[in-house]
Amino acid sequence: MLNVTGLRVAYGQSEVLHGLDFAVAPGEIVAIMGRNGMGKTTLMKALMGILPVKSGAVSVGDADVTTKKSFERVADGLAYVPQGRMIFSTMTVEENIETGLTVTGRKTVPGDIYGCFPCCST
Repeated sequence: MLNVTGLRVAYGQSEVLHGLDFAVAPGEIVAIMGRNGMGKTTLMKALMGILPVKSGAVSVGDADVTTKKSFERVADGLAYVPQGRMIFSTMTVEENIETGLTVTGRKTVPGDIYGCFPCCST
């Protein structure tokens, strides 16, 4: 579904991502973790086309999106919601989760997902 090969991203002469390789299979959930300043946001911005890549490739399915504009990447199924921006701040946790269900065809939130949110655990 998502393949990243040899991704190198820099701010000027300062390279932040050094030949990153990973693949995400359909239905797989992957967490990008690390301390502050380790390149997590840089990776997301590069995947979305907000930051240019020095070298490497990003593909979604069979579509190479490496040189596409951000809006074209979204059309190919790649999106990024930044942390802490209160994107849907007036919506409940359930309503926020439901916005992601549209791609699955489901109408209701699976019951076991609430355990991922301490505010909603029963």
